[in-house]
Amino acid sequence: MEGIITNFEFSLPFRAIVLIAICAWASLLSHKCISNFNDGARPVFPELMEGRMTRAEFAVVVTGMGFGWVLAGFSQWLGTGLIACHLTLIATDCLGAWSPNKWVALIIGGAYGALCAFGTSFINSAFTALPYNFLNDLTQISTPALPVFCMFPAVAIASQFGAKKGITTGVIEAVVYIFCTVVGAVKIGSISVSLYPYTFAMLAGMICLLVYSINGSKNSESVENDSETENLFTKNANRIKSNWVYLCIQGALNALGIHVLAQAYQPYVLSSAVLAGNMGTFELAMIGVIIAFIPLIVSTALATGVYQAVGLTSVMLVGCLAPTWWLAPIFGFAAEFVEIQLLGLLGKGLSKFPELSKCGDYIRDAMVSCIGLALVAGSFLAANATWGAVGIMIVGGFFVLNDVTGQRIPKSAVGPLAAVAVGILFNIMIFLGLVVL
Repeated sequence: MEGIITNFEFSLPFRAIVLIAICAWASLLSHKCISNFNDGARPVFPELMEGRMTRAEFAVVVTGMGFGWVLAGFSQWLGTGLIACHLTLIATDCLGAWSPNKWVALIIGGAYGALCAFGTSFINSAFTALPYNFLNDLTQISTPALPVFCMFPAVAIASQFGAKKGITTGVIEAVVYIFCTVVGAVKIGSISVSLYPYTFAMLAGMICLLVYSINGSKNSESVENDSETENLFTKNANRIKSNWVYLCIQGALNALGIHVLAQAYQPYVLSSAVLAGNMGTFELAMIGVIIAFIPLIVSTALATGVYQAVGLTSVMLVGCLAPTWWLAPIFGFAAEFVEIQLLGLLGKGLSKFPELSKCGDYIRDAMVSCIGLALVAGSFLAANATWGAVGIMIVGGFFVLNDVTGQRIPKSAVGPLAAVAVGILFNIMIFLGLVVL
């Protein structure tokens, strides 16, 4: 099926074992307050660590902050066929938080991993049993993902450096895209190099973003932390470094998980890249993700002593780059180790290049905006394929109502969930005899 991955290189039992290990370990590390995936919940962990919250109070807060993102992860699976980190690692944040001891954390984390791995096949069977199997229509959700997502550098530049520079970058990306589309491939001797439009358009945008950020930092004053903040950062950096074995094992598992597609990061971009046979698009997108999340992850890690469950996300990049599955965990272990050792240095470096530090927030917002727009557009396409104008009306209603009620469902999830609702309602109408196929 176009848009949804159904054929995997590695068997389901092997991928299930990997996912069970990922979820069990992530749940354990959440329980021990060593790492978590939800960046928004990370500042709550010191409240438990320092005795200002009971475990039950802590678990309630973490679960409340993560529930919507688990729904987003489920919608990502429906649109791509890949089990997203939001479905696994946000849930293990919550499971680890509720666990009374480390053994329970390991067991229920592993059980949840098994549910994710094997539960997907039952859901596929349920779709097949419906009067109208709309799973193929849901492939339309990811259709606009790459075309819109590759424009995130231009959006980030417009937000940080002004509309003129953003528009200029957008034009540059469009020119590069058209050039690559027309030329197709370049021959260097006997080797033919394919010019993938999305990859090179995104690369051009990222180069512009880095140039503007570095030039902007030359005219800005560096930010100096006071001695009390420095002492806190040093203490927390040392706590993270003392847990390096736990974290490096997690890095190894995450790298293996993405290599064998047991677990996905940026699933809409990853699925499009896998189906197109062009992993360069995803790998370049991951470089942008790493740059985007360094300021947030480094600052929250140094402020709390709790690391991100996927580190600075470099483990996802090296996991994809690994030539074989057994090298992926080795690469992931090494990448995580290097990240941890550089944590303090990265914190000091960000204070010396304020514009480069700020660009992380703008890149993140731009990525969320672009992928959110792409998913809404794709959801309209999917709903139209299922139920025509009625489907479009329902998705539009879902989106607007969610917006006016304070976005109770994350923007990245509301469109795909609405498209699923269209499919369910359409099948109910068929069952009641109100719609004839």
